[in-house]
Amino acid sequence: MLKRLLPILFLAIIYTSVSHSQNLADSGYYYQKIGLKEKAAGFFEEFIIQNPSNYQVRLDLGYLYYDIKQTSKAREQFDYVSKNSTNENEVQMAKQMVQNIDGITAVNNNQQVYSTGGNYADSGYYYYKNGNKTKAAQMFELHLKDKPSDDNARMQLAYIYYDQKKYSSSLKHFDYVGSHTSNLKLKEQSKSASLVLRDELAGTSKKSVEIYFHNFYDTHQENYIANLVGHVNFRIGPGFYAGPYLDVYTDSRSSKNLIYNDRFVEAGLFLRYYIMRNLFFEGRIGYTRQIDLDSNKINFKPMLVYFNRFGNAKVYVESKSSSKTSFYFDIYYAAMYDYKYKNAFLQGMLQQVLRFHTGGYSYVENYIFESGQFDGRKLGYNNYFEIGTGIRFKPNLMVFPVIFIEPTYKVYFFGDSKNSFQLKAGFVFNYKAAF
Repeated sequence: MLKRLLPILFLAIIYTSVSHSQNLADSGYYYQKIGLKEKAAGFFEEFIIQNPSNYQVRLDLGYLYYDIKQTSKAREQFDYVSKNSTNENEVQMAKQMVQNIDGITAVNNNQQVYSTGGNYADSGYYYYKNGNKTKAAQMFELHLKDKPSDDNARMQLAYIYYDQKKYSSSLKHFDYVGSHTSNLKLKEQSKSASLVLRDELAGTSKKSVEIYFHNFYDTHQENYIANLVGHVNFRIGPGFYAGPYLDVYTDSRSSKNLIYNDRFVEAGLFLRYYIMRNLFFEGRIGYTRQIDLDSNKINFKPMLVYFNRFGNAKVYVESKSSSKTSFYFDIYYAAMYDYKYKNAFLQGMLQQVLRFHTGGYSYVENYIFESGQFDGRKLGYNNYFEIGTGIRFKPNLMVFPVIFIEPTYKVYFFGDSKNSFQLKAGFVFNYKAAF
C-alpha cells in the first residue's frame, strides 16, 4: 500500500515547491494592497531570491522601495533590471527610474530647510516624503488633535508606526479608522491591517496566549474526537519563549480493549526557540494522565515544527468589493518524541484553499488536503495517509470558530485497521493574542 502512495506524496512535494515561490509574490502584492509595504517588500525579496530573472517583480519591488523612501534599495533593483532584462519596455522603465533616483539624490545633497509655517498635515507629508518618519509622525499626531476625522492622515500615521515596529500605536489608529470611516476602501484596508497586526503583536509581545481547539465527529468510527492545546508565552530573549502549557487529546469511544486514539491529559512547562520565522523547536516537561493505559507519569516531549502559509489569504473584504476571492496554500510538518508512549512521530499536512468572502470577516472556503502520520512502534491507528476535501464557514466576527464538514479517505499502513471513508464535521478555534 505504501508503494501506491509514493506517487501521490511525490506529486504533493512537487506541487509544494512549484506553488511556494509564486505564492510569495502573491503575498507581496496582497500586503502591498492593504498598505503594509515593508512586509510586502519582504515577500518580494524572498521571491526574487528563488526567481532572480523575474524582472516584473523586481520592477514592482523597486517601485515599492521607492515609495517607502528606501532609494538605495530601489536603485539596486532598477539597475539590475536595466542591465539584465531583454524586454525593452522593462529596460526603459528601469533606466528612467535610475535617472530619477540619481536626480533626487543630487537635490538632497543640497537639502533646503523646510519651514513648518503651513499646517501640520502638510508638514507630516513633507517629512515623510523626505524619509524622516519620526518627525512626520509628530506632525501627524499634532494634526489629528485638531482634525481627528482625517482618515487619510490617520492611516499614514498608522503605516509609519507599523514601519517603526510600534505595533500598539499602529493598531490604535487602524482600529479607529476601521470603526469610524465611511470610505469603503479605507475600511477594508484598515480592518485587514488590524487583523494582521494583532497576530504580529502577539508574536512580538513579552506576554501572549495561544489556544487551539479542534474537534469533530467521525462517521466511520462513530466517534467524537477533540484536541485542545494552550500555551501562555513569556518572551525571555530573542526567539525564546517559555511558560505553562496544557495538551488534551481525547475521544468518546476508545477503551483499553479498543484504542482509536492515544487519549491523554497533560500539563507542564515548555521552552520554545524560533530557528526561523516559521520553524521552531519546543521542549516540554509535564505531568500526564494516560487515559486508556490508566497511568500517570512525568513526560518529556521534544518536537521540531515547520508551518507556513503562502498566497493571498484576504482577511476582511467589504460586501461591495469587486474582488472577493483569494487562494492560499498551507503546509505543516512536525517531528517529535513522546516519552510517555516511548514513541517517535512524524506528521505532515498539505492544504490548498479557495476562499470566497461573503462580507466583512465572513467567508466560505473550499479546500483539498493531504495528511499523514507515522510512528516508530508501527501501531496501526498511528500510521496512516488521509486525503479529503471540505467546506468551511466563518461568521462575520473577528474572533470566532470556523465550522467545517469534510469527506475523507483514510489508508492505514500497519495493523488490523481497514481503509475507510468517513465524513467529519466540527469546528476549529485558533486564537493568539498579547496580554
